[in-house]
Order: sequence, then C-alpha cells, then structure tokens
Amino acid sequence: MAARRLPEADVLLNVLAIHNLKGNEELLARELAMLLGKTVYETRSRVRAPGGGPSVIASFAAEEAARSAAALLQARGFDALLLGDGDLEADEGRFLVRGFELAERTLRLESRRQTLEVAYGDVELLLRGTSIISRRDPEVVKTRKFSPARAVFSGGLILTKAARTTRLRHTEERVGFLHMYAGQLPPLVWREGHLRYSSLGGPLHLSRAANFSRLVSELRVRCPQALYDERLATHAGQAQLLGSSLSPEHHLDVAISVLAQALRGR
Repeated sequence: MAARRLPEADVLLNVLAIHNLKGNEELLARELAMLLGKTVYETRSRVRAPGGGPSVIASFAAEEAARSAAALLQARGFDALLLGDGDLEADEGRFLVRGFELAERTLRLESRRQTLEVAYGDVELLLRGTSIISRRDPEVVKTRKFSPARAVFSGGLILTKAARTTRLRHTEERVGFLHMYAGQLPPLVWREGHLRYSSLGGPLHLSRAANFSRLVSELRVRCPQALYDERLATHAGQAQLLGSSLSPEHHLDVAISVLAQALRGR
C-alpha cells in the first residue's frame, strides 16, 4: 500500500505536533514515516523528544488540511496537538513584566500599562529559555598589501600600501526569559534585560544574567507545585522541538506555544 503523505505548506498558520510519545522508538518512527511519506531516518528525531515530546512535525496554510492530518495521526495512536494561528503566543497577548514584588503569598507584577497580583499557588508552569539573536554587521578591516609601483618609485623604501575591505562580522546575543502560566491569565513573561531587580532585596549581582538566575531560583522556591521546564534554554533544545522545517531564530514563539500547551494539557 502506498504511503499517504501528510500535506505541508510554506506558510506557517497551523502547526501540528505529536506528544506523550511512548513505546518502541523504532516502531513509532516507522509508523510516522509512513504517515508523513518520509524516511525512517528523518522521523527518528521526531519520536526521540525529551520527556516524550512535543515534537513539531508539520505546518499548514489550510486549517482543514491540518485537522485532517491531526485526525489521521490520532487514528494511528499518536497524541496530536494542533495549534492554529490564533493559538500561537505573541507579545500582544502577553503580560510583559517590568517591575515585581515578591510578597509573602502573592506576586505583584507591573508592566508598562498595568499591574497584576498572582497567588504563588495558582502558578502551574514555568518555562525557562534563551532568546538567541544573531547579527551580521559590516566591519571595515584595514590591511596593507605589496605595491610594485611604490617599491619602484621609492627605490625599495616603501613596499606596501594601505587597503580597506568590508566584511560581515557575526555576533550572537543570548537573553534569558521565563514564561509563567497561571490559570486563565495571559502568559506572564519575564525577560532578563527588561526587569528592575531592586525588588530582589539584598546586594545584587554585577550582571543581569546572574540576577535573572537568582530571580528564577526564588520563583521556583515560592511556586513548588509548578512544573518547571528548561529545554528551550539551548539552541539544540529549541531545534529538537521545532524540527528541520522551522528555525529557532524565526519561530521561537512556536516552540514556546507548543511546549506550553503540551505541558499544561498533560
């Protein structure tokens, strides 16, 4: 019987993932390969996800095609997670924390426009990760190269002349973040470079990264019931979740959304 290939699309509107993966990895990879119309080699990485997933396996422009693919996976025994464009997180729907107060029983949070109070006991999930921002900036490099003309005219006293070349210099900036989820509240987003750390109390560290790590540790202590996950803290972890078709540089919000929904649903 010919393998039925799940439809794919270049436009990212509906994202399909699998999770709660259990059982023999090789058998799961073979089944998934048949459904996707891919090789077992390609699907092995999708079923070897930490914690049983989630793993993104496809994206679709049409919702109907996405639902059809999800139904096919579920019929074959996979737990499918389908996120439409409206399910994917974006800053417009998040509470971006600027200031905070760690009270005895509650968190008092402040964004640019509003304040919010959250009971520690209501926090369900803490997702820690790292945004990796790559830049390629033009850089002028000054060098000297041999000049036969100068050597002749100067009688061998001047052998080189100045030269300038432009090249692209690659740099990376890594910024830590923490997404907090509590009931029906929007995602509460803590970003290393956007916080005022004075509320931590006591002497602060010299670096924002160290203060951010201290803050995360404090929140974990105050929210012991919350599930904590840090697989998005590395580029490798992000790439493992997203697969080969989506890049962490451009689709980190997809990784966050898929992981959060999978863990909260669990």
